[in-house]
Amino acid sequence: MGYQITRANLVALEFFARDVEKEFDLRPVEYTILQLVREGLCTTPSQLAKELAITPPSMSVWLDKLSARKLLSRSKSVSDGRASQVQLTASGTRLITQAHEALLKSEQRMLSVLSAGERVMLHEILQKLSKIEHSPA
Repeated sequence: MGYQITRANLVALEFFARDVEKEFDLRPVEYTILQLVREGLCTTPSQLAKELAITPPSMSVWLDKLSARKLLSRSKSVSDGRASQVQLTASGTRLITQAHEALLKSEQRMLSVLSAGERVMLHEILQKLSKIEHSPA
C-alpha cells in the first residue's frame, strides 16, 4: 500500500510542479508553510517545524527564504517574549490564495479519473492517515 501511495504522490508532485511551482515559484514545503500560516494552524516556527517533521534550524532556513521574498514576516510573541510569531504579508496572502486556487484546479484535473464518491472517500482516508502520530518503531 505504501508503494501505491508513493506512486500516487509522484503524480501529485508532477501536477504541483507544473501548475504551482513553475507558475508561482513555490516548492511544496514553501506552499505548505504559507498555507498552514494562512489557515492559522501554525503561527510559530516551532509549530511549523513539528507539523512538517523538520528540524527547527531547517525551518528557520525556509522562513528566511520566504521572508526574503516578502511573503511572511516574523515578530516577537506578545504572550511569550522568547518565541516568535509568523504572519503572512499582504503579498504572501495574495500569492498563497492564487497558488491554492491553482492547486485546487490542478487536483480536479488529476482526480478526474475518480467518481465524486471516490474523491470524498480518498479525501477522508488521506485525512485519517495524515493524523497518525509519528512514533519510533
